[in-house]
Amino acid sequence: MMFLLKRIASGGCRRYHHAYIKELSTRFIDTNIHVTSTSNAAVGNYYFLPKINSSYKRTFASSRSHGAIATDPFQRLVQHLKSANQTCTIIESSCGGLISSSLMGVPGSSAVYFGGTVAYNTRKSMKLLCGDTELHKRLMSPVVNVNDDVLLKDHSDLSDEAKLYVKSKLHQTREAALKYCQHVDTDFAIAEGGATGPTFQPKGLFSGFAVLTIAGRKNGVIEILAQKIVRSTHADREGNMRLFADSAAELCIETLSITNKSSLGESQIMSVHENIIGSDDGINKQDMYLDRSSYLRNNATEMKRFYDDPDALHVILRGSGEVMFATSTELALPKLSDIVEEGTIGEYELKNRTFLGRVGSNQTPVFALFLSRDTSYKCQNGYFAITRSHSPMLTPLHNELALTATAYNHWQQSHQYCYICGSPLEYIHGGTCAKCTNADGNNHLHWPRQDPSIIVLVTNPESTHALLARSPRHPSYLYTALAGFVEAGETFESATCREVHEEVGVTIDRNSIKYIASQPWPFPRSCMIGMRASTPDGLSSIHIDPNEIVDAKWYEKEEVYIAARDSDRMGAVLERSLVDEKHRKGEWSGNLLVPSKGVLARTLVDNWLES
Repeated sequence: MMFLLKRIASGGCRRYHHAYIKELSTRFIDTNIHVTSTSNAAVGNYYFLPKINSSYKRTFASSRSHGAIATDPFQRLVQHLKSANQTCTIIESSCGGLISSSLMGVPGSSAVYFGGTVAYNTRKSMKLLCGDTELHKRLMSPVVNVNDDVLLKDHSDLSDEAKLYVKSKLHQTREAALKYCQHVDTDFAIAEGGATGPTFQPKGLFSGFAVLTIAGRKNGVIEILAQKIVRSTHADREGNMRLFADSAAELCIETLSITNKSSLGESQIMSVHENIIGSDDGINKQDMYLDRSSYLRNNATEMKRFYDDPDALHVILRGSGEVMFATSTELALPKLSDIVEEGTIGEYELKNRTFLGRVGSNQTPVFALFLSRDTSYKCQNGYFAITRSHSPMLTPLHNELALTATAYNHWQQSHQYCYICGSPLEYIHGGTCAKCTNADGNNHLHWPRQDPSIIVLVTNPESTHALLARSPRHPSYLYTALAGFVEAGETFESATCREVHEEVGVTIDRNSIKYIASQPWPFPRSCMIGMRASTPDGLSSIHIDPNEIVDAKWYEKEEVYIAARDSDRMGAVLERSLVDEKHRKGEWSGNLLVPSKGVLARTLVDNWLES
């Protein structure tokens, strides 16, 4: 993996001998790092590293570990194929065999995968393509497809030259997937083509992308079932290879889940294309926001229509801490018709669903469905996971759905009685408002509240070090930004100064405080306000409050960069059992991780690493 060394430490820009940089990049590749994919698996367009010296080389040497090549998406893909007694083949380009090797790394994969091809140089790969000279000719002669413009409509930032290059990959992967499904005689074929970096041929392309295409059989005829453009935010070759490989497995799982539901009719095939053919998240851009439709909540006619809609989608919560997932990046969102057909959810739960809003061009209603901890409900290909530790891995829309549903669940569970008169509450307006049932007619209304909290990443003035801390509730390896509640009558800036001083005894420059982003955190009802700030006088002495903080340290940027990289590979770093297992297997031997992507604390860390 080549680094784009743009700004080095605080001592200005330094030049390094090409041979030394080459040695460093080779040294990094030898660590066999595999970054676990998330919806945004990147630190940034460039990795900004502090001064490279002998200690930095030692850091790389000590961090060598053998990352698990059979990542979670591939383990689930093999499970899906086995359960359906189906097979697949793979032809890949920029992933360099990582898709195939990841699949082969799963025990028992030989039952579903017979082999594939790595065609890295399309022009020179004719002899590798199952001896199919006609296929090679078609790969070298791109054909315009009207769907290509649909797939590219949300990538307006690309130059015309880059768009043509992406279109060539759309064409090549379609042709390759269809032919390989035929030649190898499998149920499915996965084709991948793209560019991983660190350098790119087309002008206007600065970060990695891959086109993923799935071909399969319908009524004996091989057709394209799904096609997707995945883009990263960086030019890290190895990180992109891992991201694109995992995305290929996830897309194949989604395709299998839809195509295996029934023998597909024409209308269902259209549904497959509408649901799967998309852009970087696997969701069309039109579906990437939640229309909360608050103006319709008190419209009884409209709400009844939403509640009775057989196509209404549902975020399923078990207890107050778990939500149902379909994949590591998407929720299971069963339709009302499927839930009713399954028959294990009672009338009370269905009646008391909470309206979250509508999604997509069809404005499909979405509800939160709250089930007890001991529920027997099961959704095909769905599984429950802890919301707090796994929701950050979700796509933005699905993350918002999970957190919104969790917020309403906590609110309803903790607000059973009117805090003014003590009368029982009943939930109206789709469960988003509570009305007091006081018999005297003073029916007070109540709505959910959020408690504002600040979270701040403190650095030294030169921005070479960041102050990270560990709270008692976090595992010993997890360090994060400082946080605390905003008190009554207090500004965000004043809360930032106060919390930092109270927790670690450090004074920050009030004029340095800068707002970065915000995030709902319904555990139970916070809204986090993310800040950056710096000290006025370098690496200030730390004096922790033992009632709030277990430990706090100043970390160099290189240390935090490596921790961020390891955290991306790890996934749900709040899951102690997951990290402990990596330790036992020798797949991670470090002592520092930072929060997962999707968490505001990590957004602050990435903002600093990129700056």
